[in-house]
This record gives sequence, structure tokens and C-alpha cells, in this order.
Amino acid sequence: MKRIVAILVLSLCCISMVMAQGQGTFRAGLRIGPNFSTLYGLQTDGQKIPTLFSAEEKYKMKPGVRAGFVFDIGLTDVISIQPAIYYSLQRWGSKAQFNFDDTLIMKTEEVMSMQLVQIPVLVNFRIAFKDNYNYAFVFGVGPYFSVAMFGQDVMDGLLIDQYTGESLYVRGKANFYKDENISYYVTDKSGYAKEYTTGYDKRPFHRCDFGFTIAAGFELKKFYIGVACDLGVINTANTKEWEEVGIRGYTQRNLNLQATLGYYF
Repeated sequence: MKRIVAILVLSLCCISMVMAQGQGTFRAGLRIGPNFSTLYGLQTDGQKIPTLFSAEEKYKMKPGVRAGFVFDIGLTDVISIQPAIYYSLQRWGSKAQFNFDDTLIMKTEEVMSMQLVQIPVLVNFRIAFKDNYNYAFVFGVGPYFSVAMFGQDVMDGLLIDQYTGESLYVRGKANFYKDENISYYVTDKSGYAKEYTTGYDKRPFHRCDFGFTIAAGFELKKFYIGVACDLGVINTANTKEWEEVGIRGYTQRNLNLQATLGYYF
């Protein structure tokens, strides 16, 4: 965490020095677009694993959205520093199947979502079309830091008796960062639903994330269209909490892909 803070402070100091010297140009703008998130770098006990609990569980990208403000500080016509602040809704899902005592099968589908404030600081490089920098290809790279404001897991499943074929519908919901009960609703064929709650005072994921962003796009006068990829480099799993439920040394990192439309004022 100290290294992350040091990088952010150094980046802000560089930006302040450039603005104070009055070099280049300054632009502010809006950015918005869809994103698609998942997890990568899953490991347990130091061994890479393709899934979290079993070979049947697969993480899949789900659509979200990212929107915010960018501030482009031109050092030259070719190079600029571009800090930004975004609201980012990131979602991913998984499907799994679990066997209980060779009698019951639980088939589940989960959707996890995170609402974050994200601050990237990119160094942008421009290639002009016919020496006109109003029309340019832009490539950027730099660190990002994000903090989760809210996180939620919603699970839908079927509990199936292998011998009778009877099934019950199960739905559960929990907040990643708030002490509360997990609520499970079990529904039979008649539609009757019974609520069950279990104590939930765990925080399976850390709020803070740090990584690097790679972005590329086109500037057409005041408009921008592009794509970007966020690669988290720190473990966002609360390893101690996972160990308490029998999963030792679990690690995960965030991966987020974005498409962006923008406009400079």
C-alpha cells in the first residue's frame, strides 16, 4: 500500500509541476462506455488453478459501465499526461455444480458486482494524420488505483435430489463489505418460499486495487473513441478469510476491458 501511495503522490507532483510551468495545453473532457470484467491469476497453495472451487466452475465476463472525467495535460504535441477519475461498475459471473453425500446436487449461477472509484494516470503518445494533431492515433499506458464502494454477490441455484428428481430453487444475496446476514430463499414447486439466514461477518475481497492500464484510440477534433484494458497486479482476495472456509493461499487479480466514447470541452 505504501508503494501505491508513493506512486500516486509522485504522479500528482509531476502533473502539478507541468501545470505550474504552463507548458503545452490543457483539456478536460467526459468519457463513458461499457466494460467487461473477470478474474485472472487464480491460485491456491501456490498452484495455478483454472477455476475457484472445481473444474466445473468457470468465471465469465459480464457487462458493466464506466463513466467519468479526464484531464489531458499536453507536454508537447506528441506527449501528454492524462489523469482521470471514473465511476466503474464491474461485473463477472460463474456457474458451478456441487455434490453433497452422493444424494443431492447443487447447480448454481452467481453474478458478482463491484462499484468502484478508479483513478488512472496515463502517459499518452500521439501520431498525427498528415501532421494535423486534431486527428491522431493515441496510445497510453500508466498506473491506476481503485477503491470499491460497494460489492455484491447474487446466487441462483437448484438443489436436486438425484434419486427422486425433486428440486428446490435457491436464491442468495450478500454484501462483500458490510457486516450482515446472507439471505437464502428456498422455493418449492408450489411457489412457497422460505427464508433462511446465516451469519456473515466476513470480507472475502479487499476494497483497494492497483494495476496498470493500456489504452488506444483515435482523437477526431474534440471527440475520442477507443479501447482500454486494466490489469490488476495485487491480490484482491482476503486470503485469511478464505483460509477460514478451507481454501488456503487463494489469490485473484482483476481484469477489466473497456470501450470508450469521449468529448473534450
